Amino acid sequence: MRLSTIRKIDYWAGMPICLALDIFSWLLGIFRPRSGKPGNTLFIELSEAGSLIIAYSAIKRLKDAAPDAKLYFMIFKRHAEGLELLDIIDRNNIITIRDDSFIHFAMDVLRGIGKIWGAGIESVIDMELFSRATSVLSFLTLASNRVGFYGYTGEGLYRGVFIHNYKVTYNPYKHMSLNFMALVEALTGDEKDRPLLKRKLDDSMITPLKLPKTERAVENGLGLIKTAYPELQPGDKLVLMNPNAGELPIRAWALDNFTLTAQNIIENDEKAVVLVIGLPDAMRDGLYMEERINSPRLVNLVGATASLGDVVDLCHVSELILTNDAGPAQYAALTETNIVVIFGPETPLLYRPLGKNVHPLYTGFSCSPCLTAANHRNSVCRDNRCIQSIPVEEVTELCLSLLKRAE
Repeated sequence: MRLSTIRKIDYWAGMPICLALDIFSWLLGIFRPRSGKPGNTLFIELSEAGSLIIAYSAIKRLKDAAPDAKLYFMIFKRHAEGLELLDIIDRNNIITIRDDSFIHFAMDVLRGIGKIWGAGIESVIDMELFSRATSVLSFLTLASNRVGFYGYTGEGLYRGVFIHNYKVTYNPYKHMSLNFMALVEALTGDEKDRPLLKRKLDDSMITPLKLPKTERAVENGLGLIKTAYPELQPGDKLVLMNPNAGELPIRAWALDNFTLTAQNIIENDEKAVVLVIGLPDAMRDGLYMEERINSPRLVNLVGATASLGDVVDLCHVSELILTNDAGPAQYAALTETNIVVIFGPETPLLYRPLGKNVHPLYTGFSCSPCLTAANHRNSVCRDNRCIQSIPVEEVTELCLSLLKRAE
């Protein structure tokens, strides 16, 4: 389903359903009061592939605090591979939902709820910000402890008053890794506290996950490159570029900017090889850059990666990646490669990839961020000057300096 279709369903169907379920949620609280102990726990994060990386520390926190509990995860099927890459949830406990049609979505939800009921789930942690669909799913689990973000007195998206019996304040001034941590920590919070969570959480609680640079990973990464660029030499400096922004094109730095930056890097560093990556539907980006630059050191790898694991392996063997604020930025953070990520309609304050190897670029226009939880990332902006105003010269200089350090 298209993102716009999902938004409409969530609004027109989600709001009345949440209103109806509020009554049953209040009754559920009488017969199944919250226990304050995690027990078997279900995490719900359907639509944000990159957020899985940011949420890792929170999931690990619960796993360490309740080692005997079984952890489950509900996610869109197209994002499940990213969760498997983290190796923190048993694959048999990953419940996938297809979102290619409403019928498939409904069928998979029914199947998933049946599995949840049979698993003895005591807690559900809704990691979506203000999605009504996941609020409904939280209720359908019939778990004693239902944790989710809540607006309290703030005006915004209505997703039920009683559905989540652990109501956590979403803090737009804290990185999302700490917001996710607050959901987990709320399970041990005082039930009389309003709003939750009345506890200080800091960056010391966040441990960025790094995947090992194995021999297999290096062999796979170099193999993918040599298929398209057999001239690869041991001293070459590999630069990944991801010019596509996926379902939210408003987050994209102009393709011409990526093209000029790639050309500048190739002209100023004789060892640099620029590799354009992306999903098959972004092929026009790679072809466009190939045509404009016309250099053997500009290699089109769009569509060449069959999995997120391939993307991570490419990052393992590359000096840096230049990307929009999209999934590859988060998955690159699983490696030690330098990450130059360009922000505009969203802010690095909330969504910056984790790690010391991250170099965000952000102008901080007064209208930014305009993609927020409160508007379902549905901005009225059609002229993203906040990101286009980041000059090619600044990006080029940063990339060349990082390549120089890699010598």
